Amino acid sequence: MTDINARPAKRSIESICTIAGARVPSVPPIPPDSVPNLESIRQVYDIAFAPGLDKLLESGPTRWFSRQGFPLLCANRTQLGNMLAYLTLVSNHADTATENATLASQEARITWALLELCVRPEHDGGEEADRLARRCRALESILTGEPFSSPTASLADFVHQDEAEPEPRSSALEKQLGQRSNEFWNLVEAAATSQDPEGEGISPLAVQECRRFLDGMESRDVIYSIMLLGSKSSGNGDLTSERELARRYLASQANGRATNQVLATVSGMALRAFEG
Repeated sequence: MTDINARPAKRSIESICTIAGARVPSVPPIPPDSVPNLESIRQVYDIAFAPGLDKLLESGPTRWFSRQGFPLLCANRTQLGNMLAYLTLVSNHADTATENATLASQEARITWALLELCVRPEHDGGEEADRLARRCRALESILTGEPFSSPTASLADFVHQDEAEPEPRSSALEKQLGQRSNEFWNLVEAAATSQDPEGEGISPLAVQECRRFLDGMESRDVIYSIMLLGSKSSGNGDLTSERELARRYLASQANGRATNQVLATVSGMALRAFEG
């Protein structure tokens, strides 16, 4: 039986993405003057990835990944090559996608690379990208077990404060939903920060603080379940039982229950991160 309280000493995103038995696919070189199958890449990004990325990190009305992500992907020829390798695997294994470790591993690598579009240093995505980048890094911290360190504000953050564009008008409900989202993710970041440097996991109290902000949202249920798997073992029977339920929930998400591919992939990554 898998020990759900076990904590691997070291784990990286690459190791979490890779399923046992998977091989690393060959990545085709991208010519400097053109990108093969660019329209196919765009369609896959727009349909299979961007909506799920926006849902996972809760970009809200900005739909940051849907509106700004693809040009950033096009600027990274390494990731374009990885996307082409992924499309080749999909084409070659269209009937056995869920059973093919190599395809699933490459899909996880692509998902995480696209998630990191908001944290790439070569672009200035503004305040929204910074907010999404913190959320991405907090999730990475929980998955890898490395304590999260949120960047602090500097003087440069306030230099052009008076010149900032006014926020778009939104309804009272939209403001309330946005506030709930920010409060949930602030707690996620705090929980990631609470991790023991020795890799013993997240404070159970910090995890429980997030529970009242789940609001029946699938993406938050996934994040909360990941946090439960990454929490410290405290001998609390209720927490141990809830952690087992979280493992089962993530397994069901990874095996087809999730409403989008990104949530399914991240659920599978979490199970690999915390398997015994």
